[in-house]
Amino acid sequence: MLRFAVRTTAAARATATPGPAVIPDGTRFRPWRILRTAPPTIWAITLLFTAVLAGWSVMMPQYHAPDEPNHVDAVMRLVEGKGWPHPGHVVVTRGGVGAILAAPYGSGKRPRDLSAGPFTAAQATPRDQRPSWEELERTPAPRGGIQQIVQHPPLYYWVNAVILKAIPDGGDNLHWDKIIGILRLVSVAMVAPLPLLAWAGAHRLSDGSRVAGTCAALVPLAIPELAHIGSSVNNDNLLILTAGLATVGIVYVLRGDTSLRTAAWTGSFLGLALMTKSLAIVLVPMAVLAYVLAWSRARRDARALRATTAATRALDAEAGDGAASGGDGRVDDRPFRLADTGPAGPSAAAQRLPWRQILLGGALMVALGGWWWIVNVVRWGAFQPETPGFPLGQYLGDDWGAYREILINGTILRWWGSFGWFEVNLTTVPVRTGTALVIFFFALALIRARSWRIRVDLLLLLWVTWGLFGLMTLQSAKNFDKQFHVSGISGRYLYAGLASLAIGVGLGAAATGRYLSRIMPLLFLAGAVTLQVWSISMVFPHFWRPKGGDLGDAWDDMAAWSPWSEGTLVGIAVAVCALAVATLAGCLWVLVIGERDARPSRSARGVVLAGAGVATETRGSSGAPTVAGRESRPGADAALPSAADPAPGDAGPRTQGLREAARNRAVRLHRHTVVNEQPRPDRPVQAQPPSPPAAQPSTAPQPAATAPQPAAVTLPAAATSPPSTPATEADSTSRP
Repeated sequence: MLRFAVRTTAAARATATPGPAVIPDGTRFRPWRILRTAPPTIWAITLLFTAVLAGWSVMMPQYHAPDEPNHVDAVMRLVEGKGWPHPGHVVVTRGGVGAILAAPYGSGKRPRDLSAGPFTAAQATPRDQRPSWEELERTPAPRGGIQQIVQHPPLYYWVNAVILKAIPDGGDNLHWDKIIGILRLVSVAMVAPLPLLAWAGAHRLSDGSRVAGTCAALVPLAIPELAHIGSSVNNDNLLILTAGLATVGIVYVLRGDTSLRTAAWTGSFLGLALMTKSLAIVLVPMAVLAYVLAWSRARRDARALRATTAATRALDAEAGDGAASGGDGRVDDRPFRLADTGPAGPSAAAQRLPWRQILLGGALMVALGGWWWIVNVVRWGAFQPETPGFPLGQYLGDDWGAYREILINGTILRWWGSFGWFEVNLTTVPVRTGTALVIFFFALALIRARSWRIRVDLLLLLWVTWGLFGLMTLQSAKNFDKQFHVSGISGRYLYAGLASLAIGVGLGAAATGRYLSRIMPLLFLAGAVTLQVWSISMVFPHFWRPKGGDLGDAWDDMAAWSPWSEGTLVGIAVAVCALAVATLAGCLWVLVIGERDARPSRSARGVVLAGAGVATETRGSSGAPTVAGRESRPGADAALPSAADPAPGDAGPRTQGLREAARNRAVRLHRHTVVNEQPRPDRPVQAQPPSPPAAQPSTAPQPAATAPQPAAVTLPAAATSPPSTPATEADSTSRP
């Protein structure tokens, strides 16, 4: 017979070792679940970010982005079937040179030399008269420069080539300006999910904090240089997407999701990132260490749960048989539903060495992208072959002080806003203020984290940015030491760690306090709008406003050079304004409701309160039910965990919604096990032996029939346990 009751005593909580944390069901990484569960505010932020990127793709003149002419030429090389040769044996194609001559890149006298503008409508060829790429290939042009892009893997360029070929009458038959415009929009689509990914990571790491997720999603919107690079043709954009996806998968691993499916997702994202750019190599040790940490934590939690179970059994033995009853010898042994319980602790699979997950993820990583670098090492003797004859960069002489100045301050400036070919730069005030705020919020997240586990997770996420900076410094310092020229230093090389950085900043915003944190999304949105408007007010007139003209003239000049109609440009501007209002409304909603969560959904009903002695039952990895039984005493409600109590296994309070859900679940289960409760009419009961006759009969009127007293309900033999061993159900919590 299965005996189930809720046991919560102050002595048990005092002696029990903290058990596993409150874990809602559905914590495994599922990309489609992220799309389905993202709140409207996050979608508004993501759409606003997309519209801002689309606006930047039109506002920046063609080819006024780092290495954009070479990136476009590399895509068209695949469109035309010219392959992907080894570095040093290829130059920019004739069509690529012709596009540079036709674009607003140089001046009339020196078309191949970068010009700062402004570019006027009078200089623009009518939209319907612009040549196609195929026509540019047939037009005589000077010899092209060195094509260094082929040192990178071809995934980004292959994706763009497939999209161009899929367009009806597309490929090299399109006008050169439409090719650039389409390729820019493809990059926009790659970078656009970044706010959604930042929210997903912060939401999971903070156990559902609304403020943390919203602020993390707003971080990409506050970086104008990201809007510029994300709207240009550049392989960093695909790296931003794949690295962000891998980061979210790693966050789920750190929170205990060591399933093979998540390992497959994470390994696939890492492989695609490696097939995009060599900088993705910094994500590999981060993923491996995440699995090691998850395995170590699962083993530690299992040991703590076994200690809790042993302490509870000892109390049961001390209490004797009377403790197993409700005071009158009767015990409520009715069955209960599995859906009303949750995980009883780390699964057996989580406690095993994660060699299967690492092997599966590693195999997919090598198959999808790692093989490229293995071939480089075997065939060429270098991880990434150098490009002979490539320009060396700015000459500094033997001045390491000047090099450090460019390395530190130049990287920070080019991370926030150095637009075009470093033609327009943000001023010192917004750059330094933004940098100080990012450092402050990330440090606050580390200091006020509720447990050391969260601190370790944040430090692991911070590794991506530091690892990318270290690789960039190593390569540039090596070249500077040999040739006294500085090159290869840019803030965009750190954007693969932007999702990790946004997660930490979001958690820091949520750690500012119960009331102050509510206003943080509004402050983040205000800062993002300020930086975007500040940057646009510098970039737009610089490239488009003619001498003696106004902003209306600048709009006409930009529309004349754009590959899209003026109505499309107006639509983008209207979409930005409308989505900004929607985002403002979402931030105001967060201000009103704060961290108060909605009623837990059916998929999030399961909780575990092992430290408090609440009985739990779930199915283990083998599919068999796992039961943790506890007896109950009347009046034990006073020992139930309160909303202010920290969840077992954490050093501080957990999310309000999870605490409330756990308390409500425990209270409901306890009330269902009160021994004097009337029997349910749909439950079969057994007749009780008749009571002995009273000494004096009562004179009060008696009802015609009385309800039978509640009795023990028998279960099938496979689901019962001997009543003489009340501790056997508790033993199951310590076994996988």
